[in-house]
Order: sequence, then C-alpha cells, then structure tokens
Amino acid sequence: MKSSLFTLLLSTLLLLTACGNASSTSEDGKTTLTFAEPARILSFAPLYVAIEKGYFEDEGIEATIASGGGGSQVTATILSGDTQFALAAPRAMLSAIEAGEDLVAIQGLNSALTYEVALSDTFMKEKGITKESTVEEKVKALAGAKIGSNQVGDSGDVYLRYLMEKYGQDQSTLETVKMEGTGSKVGGMQEGIIDGGIASPPFSALVEAEEGGSLALELSEEEMYAELAWEIVFAKRDYIEENPELTTKVVRALGKAIEFTRDNPGEAAGLITGYFEGVDQAILEKSLTSLKPTYVGYGEMTQAAWDHAQNPLVELSEISGVSQTHDTSEEKLWTNRYLKEAFPK
Repeated sequence: MKSSLFTLLLSTLLLLTACGNASSTSEDGKTTLTFAEPARILSFAPLYVAIEKGYFEDEGIEATIASGGGGSQVTATILSGDTQFALAAPRAMLSAIEAGEDLVAIQGLNSALTYEVALSDTFMKEKGITKESTVEEKVKALAGAKIGSNQVGDSGDVYLRYLMEKYGQDQSTLETVKMEGTGSKVGGMQEGIIDGGIASPPFSALVEAEEGGSLALELSEEEMYAELAWEIVFAKRDYIEENPELTTKVVRALGKAIEFTRDNPGEAAGLITGYFEGVDQAILEKSLTSLKPTYVGYGEMTQAAWDHAQNPLVELSEISGVSQTHDTSEEKLWTNRYLKEAFPK
C-alpha cells in the first residue's frame, strides 16, 4: 500500500510539472539551485553551514532550501524538476528507484546513523539500565516499551526494530506512538504516557534540558550502524551526468562544510542558530559535538555503509516499503566520482 501511494504521488507530480530539473541563473550570474530536505534537522547541518560560510557562493552557486513534507515529498520534487538536489535518508531514494526512477547518491552528509533514544528516568530505573549499559542490555530493555516517534513506521522505527531482532527480541512487542516534535515527547515521558522517544539530535539534549528523561542509546553505538549511509545527497542520474562540473561544485561546498562542522562544532552552532528557532546555541553545540563521528571525510560513501542502510529496510519491508535488494557496488546506487574530482588526493 505504501509503495502504491508513493507511486501515485510521483505520477501526479510528474504530470503537473514536466519541465525537468533545469537550474536558473540569478541577476549576479550565479547558478541558482534548490536543495530539498524532508524536515529541519541537525543532521543536515553541513548544508546550512555551507550556505552561511559562503562555500556555495565561492562556487558561483546561490543555494536555497525547500523544507518539509517528508522523504517521499523530497523525492517527488526532484522528479518533478522543482528542486535539483535532495537530502534525505536512503529509504526515500530506494523507494523511488523501486518505482522505476533512476536516482543516484553523490555524497553522504552522515556516515553513521544519527538516531538517539531518550528514555524516562523512571523507565530506566525500572529496567536497571544506564547510558553506560551495553547495547544488548539497552536494546533488550525496549521489549514491551512504548516509544514516541515523529512518524510510526519511519526509518527510526525500522532501524530500532531491526536492532531488537538482532539481539533476539520480538520487535512486535515495541509500540511506537506518533508524536511530532520534541515537546510532545517530553510531555509524554513526564506524564508516563510513553517510556521514551526516538529522533535525531538535538532530541536527547532537549529532553535532558526539559528534565523529561535521559539519553539512553545512540543507535550508532551498534557496530553496523556506526558505518551506514545515512542522510545522503542525491539527484536524477541524467541531471548530474549532464552537469558534472556543477555537481562537483556542490559536493565541494558541502564537503568543506562537513569538515568545518566536524572540526568546529561550537562555531558551526553559532552560524546555524537561525535555522533552529527557540533552540539554545549551547544545545546545538552539544549535539553537533555528539555528531562529530558521523561527519567522515568529505562525505565519501562505501559499499558496506550502503549494505548496512539497505538490509534492515528489506528485512522489515512490510514497514519500510523497500522490498528489493539492490546492487550496492559503486556507480550503481551511489558514486564518489564527483568527490574525487572535488578533493583530489
């Protein structure tokens, strides 16, 4: 059903807009590009940093962002030509490929899974776990738990359930409840409506600041999730092949931003506070510091990272909607070709 709805959405948008992914030129001669993101999340920090540091401007690019709508909407805007590049989890790209589209990833903003699980202090005490407990102990404690998620069946839900199965737990005992935003999850934890929540940073830092609970598990603590193609930059294959120089400029700007964000989380937090209204700069800095291990190199990808991203989605296809196992060798789903051009050794 999810796959059919996705296909219908794509078909409708393609009929409405058949103008391709052509970029435009601004009055000052810069190439105008629009980057689609499913939501405003800190995992995309290099995009915001690249804009604020002027890395895109250095490449002659005027970058704008189309934000919201989730992964399916992001992919649909690429296919309709409304945007030129998309930033999203691999699931969004794989779903479109299974619907017959030809998309390719050109860079990985995060090289590890960024989801974190925060649990109420009461629940952690009842289960006898702490942040220092082993991954296996923490995952086993989730059996029968009620967890708040931005969307039931989203990628966080899938990857968490796959982890439960890996450690011999019945993932169907986990109950996920749709609770968008941090505030609703914190309130739910304080009232005992849910035992915890799952989201990307700065989720746990905000939970702790509001005394709703504590960070219990970073999914990247699991070895296979520590090397995983997560938030990726992708586009239509024919678009990047027709615009190789422009694509190289894009990955160079983002690659510089990945490096800067990794090496200067405090300064990066100061640059992007305007993107996260109401979130204290100190919390952004704390969260960016925790994300440092996910910002690897300039965003190069590996086959192992793509395998780790794809396998849980296929294993839990009834939730993810991704049913096919795709060839994860380079130049199939992904390429480092433009990164090698942008950052020659």
